[in-house]
Amino acid sequence: MDGAPRRGGTPWEGVQRRAVAASPGSDWVAVTRGGHGEVHIVDARTGHEAARPRLSTPLHHGGHMTLRNRTDGAEGDPVGR
Repeated sequence: MDGAPRRGGTPWEGVQRRAVAASPGSDWVAVTRGGHGEVHIVDARTGHEAARPRLSTPLHHGGHMTLRNRTDGAEGDPVGR
């Protein structure tokens, strides 16, 4: 993994943040890969990666994300947890 923690260093040296998003109405979780322009979409029920779209932006510092479906009630959460 690019920028993985190394012995003698801190876990955040050489890496960018990730952004994580999940919906209470779905088994999918999305995680950005900061600096690489990728979003990993994982089926949390099975633990398998469902998709990995590549974006036209590097997503420096992880970006910001939200993941919801039409019936999860997330529109009532103004903070976006």
